[in-house]
Amino acid sequence: MADSELQILRKKIKEQYKIAGSENLSDSQLLEAALTVSLPQCDGKEIVKSLLSEYSSLSNIFALSPLQLMKTDKLTESAAVYLSLAHHIKERTELAKNKQITDFSSTKSIVEFSRNMLSLQSTERVVLVTLDSKRKLIKAKYISQGTANFANVMPVEISKRIIDDKPSYVFVAHNHLINTCVASFSDINFTINLSNWMEEFGIKLIDHIIVSKTEAISMAADEDYAFIFD
Repeated sequence: MADSELQILRKKIKEQYKIAGSENLSDSQLLEAALTVSLPQCDGKEIVKSLLSEYSSLSNIFALSPLQLMKTDKLTESAAVYLSLAHHIKERTELAKNKQITDFSSTKSIVEFSRNMLSLQSTERVVLVTLDSKRKLIKAKYISQGTANFANVMPVEISKRIIDDKPSYVFVAHNHLINTCVASFSDINFTINLSNWMEEFGIKLIDHIIVSKTEAISMAADEDYAFIFD
């Protein structure tokens, strides 16, 4: 596309966005608009077509590093870096929301906190959150990358958190990369082992949150798993 045509297209997109916002745009149209407006000599339509053909969805695209993105046909270095930066800006925005959550006396606040930490992650991660006797936040930390496997997560990282934080309560959360929060056998086994291990130190495990790209569930609020937390 010629420079003059791109300039006209950029101006048109900007005006449409200022008037109508993004509500009526599909995922592909939104990404196309962002790339076309932000990057010089960039035909957003061709890039988005290649990206969605290879990676299927926005969440899959934003989960990739610049080097991974640059393997896509027609994607320049500038476009790859732009997309990666956009993802990390959004990720930090989600994490910043947790500064407003300090009281974990409700399942709602535990689930919300966990979603903010995990919903945009591109790999499976495990989070340990330590709380004081009033269920106020002490610290939240990623303690493992990979599936919630007791043998992999325990004991070094959790032992360190217990020694440093001296919590009365803890909860854990981890994410699934697929769009389901159904607890796997590994998730259940991990939760039971962790609960028993915490009990030996006089610490109460109050929940295990499973987060996907679209939802999050509390195992403690599920009647099938509530016995683990009694």
